[in-house]
Amino acid sequence: MRAMLMLVDREEISRGLAEGLEYKDIALRLGRDPSVISRDVSRHGGRGVYRAAAAHEAACAARERPKVFAVQRSPRLRAVVCRQLRGGWSPASIAGRLPIDYPGDQACRVSHEAI
Repeated sequence: MRAMLMLVDREEISRGLAEGLEYKDIALRLGRDPSVISRDVSRHGGRGVYRAAAAHEAACAARERPKVFAVQRSPRLRAVVCRQLRGGWSPASIAGRLPIDYPGDQACRVSHEAI
């Protein structure tokens, strides 16, 4: 089985969605597991928004290396993490506390390994 979806696969997903097919039917056409289709569609906007070219570009961009660390991407996250590290917090404690202190801010989510 192929590891990643190619543009032609995503075009077939888009066609299947336009036809109103279920994920399992699209997956059967592509020889993939339905969960692969479901995740790709969810990751790229959902049934009503999914576009093959845009999904493929986004997926390619997400695979690029080296990646910028999450703490480097967000000045707010970096400030919070640095303040808590200076205060003696462990990385695991910081990672666990961030969703509680910043529930609506997805930029303030990071694993303890990233810290």
